[in-house]
Amino acid sequence: MGELRIEPVAGDRMIEDWQVVHNAIIPTDPLSLEDVRERVRRNHLEVAYLGDEVVGCSTVRPPSEETPAVTVIARVLPQYRRQGFGEQLYRRGLAKAEEVEAEAVETIILASNLEGLEFAQRRGFVEIERYVLPGDTIPFITLRLSTHSWLTVADAEHVAAIRREAGRYAEGGVLHLALEVIAYPLDEAAEGTTDRVLVTLHDDGSISVEDNGRGTFVRFDDDGVPMVKPIMATRDLRFFQIPDAPVLPDGRRRSGMSVVAALSEWVSHTNRRTECSWTQRYGYGLPRDGLTELPPTGTTGTIVHFRPEPAFFGAETITAEALRATCTGFGTTVPIEITTAD
Repeated sequence: MGELRIEPVAGDRMIEDWQVVHNAIIPTDPLSLEDVRERVRRNHLEVAYLGDEVVGCSTVRPPSEETPAVTVIARVLPQYRRQGFGEQLYRRGLAKAEEVEAEAVETIILASNLEGLEFAQRRGFVEIERYVLPGDTIPFITLRLSTHSWLTVADAEHVAAIRREAGRYAEGGVLHLALEVIAYPLDEAAEGTTDRVLVTLHDDGSISVEDNGRGTFVRFDDDGVPMVKPIMATRDLRFFQIPDAPVLPDGRRRSGMSVVAALSEWVSHTNRRTECSWTQRYGYGLPRDGLTELPPTGTTGTIVHFRPEPAFFGAETITAEALRATCTGFGTTVPIEITTAD
C-alpha cells in the first residue's frame, strides 16, 4: 500500500476524510462538514493516508487567551494502530507547534480511547484535567507534555542548533554548565526525593554531579526494552528559550541539560533505579551508544559526568571555592558537597 503520506487539509475531499476519522474516534462529539471547514480556518489540520486509504488525522490548535497552550491531537483509526502512524502524526504536530509561542503543549483524548491515552502517556503527556460536554457521560482528558518529549531519544536538530549558537549558550562559561546540572537534583530535593548532592571537579577538567534520588525515570516498551527519560539530548520544555525560565545563581536563565550535553566533548549519564541501573555515553550532544545495563548496588540516584568542549571553553576551569560560593545562591537546605579528585 506504500508509505504513509500526511498532507495539510485542502479541499472538500480532505475535509470529508478528516471528518470521517474524527467522528469515528470521537463519536460523542461528531462534527459536521461546516464544523470542519471552520476549524480549517483557525487550526492546522492534516490527514494521513496509506495509499488511497485514510489512516488518521491531526489537529494543531494555536494558543488563545482562554487556552495559552498549543494543542496537538493525533487520531489513528483502530485498524491502523500500533504501526507507528500515530507517532508520525505527533512528530509533525509537535514540529508545527514549535512555530508558535505557547506556554505549553497539550493534547485532548476521550477517556474511552484507552489506546490513545496509553500512547500519549508513553510519550511524556500527563493528565491535568477532565471535563464532560453537556449531555455526555464520557469525559475528555486534557494532558500536558511534561519536561521532555519521549518521541525520540535525541533531537539532532535541537543539538545542532545549540552548537551553531555556541557563543550565546557558552557565555556563562563552565560555571554556568555546572549550575545547569546541579539544578536537576535540586528539583528532586524540592520534591523530597533526594537529600544529597555531590559535585566532583576532576583533574581533566570534567565535572560530575551525583545525587541519591530516584534515578532518572525509565519506561519499558511492550517487549520490555528500557528507554531512559531523554533529558540529555532533547529540549527541556520548561526552560529552553522560555523568556521567564528560572534564573540560576550566576544570574543567567536556566536552559536545561541539553545545552550542557551539546557544549560538552562527552557526557556520561548513569541512573540507578530500584528495578535496574543503566549508563549511556554522549559525544558532542548525541548518544554514542545504547543503554548499558549495570549490576544492582541496592542504591538509587543519578550521576551526570561531563567534560566541557575545549573548542568552546578553551582550558577554562572552575575552582571548588568559586563553585561553592556561587551555589549558596540556590538557597537550598539540601547540602551541596563540592570536592576535587585526581
